[in-house]
Amino acid sequence: MVKGIILSGGFGTRLRPLTCTIPKSLIPVVNKPVIERQILLLKSTGVKEVVLAVSVMSDIVKNYFKDGEKLGIKISYTNEKHPMGTAGAIKLAESNLDNDNFFMLNGDVILNYNFKEMLNFHEKSNGIGTIASKIVEDPSPYGVLIVDSKTNQLYKFLEKNKYSPPNGKIIPMPVNAGVYILEPDIFSYIKPNKKTSIELDIFPKVVVDKKMYHFPITGIWKDIGKPYELLEGSILLMNDLLKNLKEKRKSLIDNSTDINPTTKIFPPCTIGENVVIRGMCNIGPNAIIGDNVYIDESTIIKESLIYNDTYISKNVDIQKAIISDNCLIEDHVQLRGKNENLVILASYVKVLRNIKLIAKEGEPINFCHHVEVNESLI
Repeated sequence: MVKGIILSGGFGTRLRPLTCTIPKSLIPVVNKPVIERQILLLKSTGVKEVVLAVSVMSDIVKNYFKDGEKLGIKISYTNEKHPMGTAGAIKLAESNLDNDNFFMLNGDVILNYNFKEMLNFHEKSNGIGTIASKIVEDPSPYGVLIVDSKTNQLYKFLEKNKYSPPNGKIIPMPVNAGVYILEPDIFSYIKPNKKTSIELDIFPKVVVDKKMYHFPITGIWKDIGKPYELLEGSILLMNDLLKNLKEKRKSLIDNSTDINPTTKIFPPCTIGENVVIRGMCNIGPNAIIGDNVYIDESTIIKESLIYNDTYISKNVDIQKAIISDNCLIEDHVQLRGKNENLVILASYVKVLRNIKLIAKEGEPINFCHHVEVNESLI
């Protein structure tokens, strides 16, 4: 029985201040935590048991998923008291995974792909590992794969910053998509109780033994290491979910919403459960609004993520922003990011009446949790 392990213990440093109160693995992506979407993908592939390798804020992750009954899949946990690296993390779960091949996922990637074909390829290859690959225009930020185009065997696994393009010219290359299928033999390469990177320390050895392959995947794939990547990836996934619906819709709007008929929805948008939107608002395009959000009259929201239980007052303008859970935005507030420089409010931030937060090029605006914003930044 194929199983899965998801590495979900990262600090999410580049996503701060969002990850000061929310574990990186529970960051919402189209109103579901990123690893919940991964778990459901694995379940659709036939996986019945998943191990979550947790460390940072592990109690919050465990309390959210518990034993997995809510998702119809068995979930267990490792307890990584000290950073052990990506290989050290799966070594801790060896007793759970050593009786069959298993999926290994990095928990900070947005995916929407059925991995059955990859599993079929892996089982026919007789290799120890198969890496999901994705061809990207600029491979420099990623781990690059040098491969045999006929057999899909890996010749070299080059981690970030180790790849030099021929003649200095950037060309599309297959990169590591952060999804692996591994045989229990992989554990023989990993020393116990030692911090070890599977990408830097283990995969190159398996490549030398000619037992490593890659499998190109399609569909949505996006690393959410930075806030703008989180916004961009969420919008990509929303569009992909809409495209794959059996009944074609322009937006994902829950039936429990209360939207005033004078409000205009510009698709695509996602609006969660029990959301109230008063009159004369303009919502969208590319607005993703969580559950139990209240939006008062004459408010504009586009190109933004709004998390659960946030209250947005009258005549508010929100563009290129990420607003975390339980925030309060008072009347006549403007929150405007610029290009990749977003306005970000962590949990429980209060923005007072008439405040303007307008980001400049190269200067995002961030506020940590439980802050009261009483001065404008323009």
